Amino acid sequence: MSKLYLNNKLKESNLMTNQSLIINNTVNQAFFQSQLQRSMDFSSPLCVVKFELKFDPKEAQKHQKIFSFIYSYLNFTPIVYETGNSYLLFIHENKIHTVVSTLKNMFMSIKIKYSVHIKNIGVTDFEPEDNVSTLLSRVHTFFMKSKLAKSIDIYYGTSHFEYSHNGSFQNLQHIFNQFPELNAYGFYKEMPLLNKVKIVDVKDDYFVVHSQKEYLPFMRKQEYVYLEHEMIPDILQADILNIDYQKSTIDMGNIKFLDNSPVHRKNIRITPHRPLQATLEYEDELFIEGLIADISKNSILFTTQLNKIEEIQIKGLHAKTFTASFSLTGVSQHAEKIQMKAMIYKVFGNQIVLNIYPSLQVQNVIMEYITMCQNLLLLEVKGGNF
Repeated sequence: MSKLYLNNKLKESNLMTNQSLIINNTVNQAFFQSQLQRSMDFSSPLCVVKFELKFDPKEAQKHQKIFSFIYSYLNFTPIVYETGNSYLLFIHENKIHTVVSTLKNMFMSIKIKYSVHIKNIGVTDFEPEDNVSTLLSRVHTFFMKSKLAKSIDIYYGTSHFEYSHNGSFQNLQHIFNQFPELNAYGFYKEMPLLNKVKIVDVKDDYFVVHSQKEYLPFMRKQEYVYLEHEMIPDILQADILNIDYQKSTIDMGNIKFLDNSPVHRKNIRITPHRPLQATLEYEDELFIEGLIADISKNSILFTTQLNKIEEIQIKGLHAKTFTASFSLTGVSQHAEKIQMKAMIYKVFGNQIVLNIYPSLQVQNVIMEYITMCQNLLLLEVKGGNF
């Protein structure tokens, strides 16, 4: 076999290898961009994860099982091979603390099930000012810090601060000093009511906020509050330690990061400020009349006569589509009749939980009504009538 032939074959092989790398890089870049675009289109959280798993050809079957386990554990989230022994995950619809908690459980399961310890992991979240390059650069930074930190398997953070650096409160101190505005939520009649506060002092293990005077009696009835800060991706919970009525200040401490909170639940429910009569039609005929006990943009709690609910069960209408009709009176005091499709989610006693499917226009009307009811509760709080 001639040397020229071998050289040509080597060139062909190198050309094919380079072409494969270019194709792989092009496909990956398209995938990365699509993940960011999805998050922007739906205004939903996105976290990117980089982890290391050293591949041993002799244990290819075990590695295949591990990758299969990760796929199923993360609801078939794609695993992207980056380079060397590193891989990327793009996890949607979950904030950073939820993702980290999920990863801890997943990697512990892998360690127990397959005797493989995956310990070099970096995690960060996608932020509006990010592009593919900045996002991957940041997760790589945290990935490298996880390799350097002997006691930390998962090193995670945002562009503003790192959760795994010195502990939760120490991480928050410089954020609070630079950006002192916070939203503090207490609950009144099962509704989250907003109190805008400003941090005036940060101690070693607690901080002091200035509040509007009219909120102080309301805050006195709260054992703890939920805090929202524009630089922190998750809701915080803090205990109310002391209230100084002369200075209009509140001492808060024992901060906790929450994976989820009732502040931003998808369906904020309100009890109508006056009785709301409603009807359900089935196949264009009036079927049930009753009252709406509470309402959100996606569901209503409907109270009616027990015999009508029994009729639903007898006729097997649980999976049927109804037309719900009722009138909402907003700030303008003008009653607006609205209709939407509705399906039964749950039945208990003389009440029905209905999933509703309003048009965008009707959804806006409902949300305006919910906001109005919230504002009425705020007036009660500010007037001390609670």
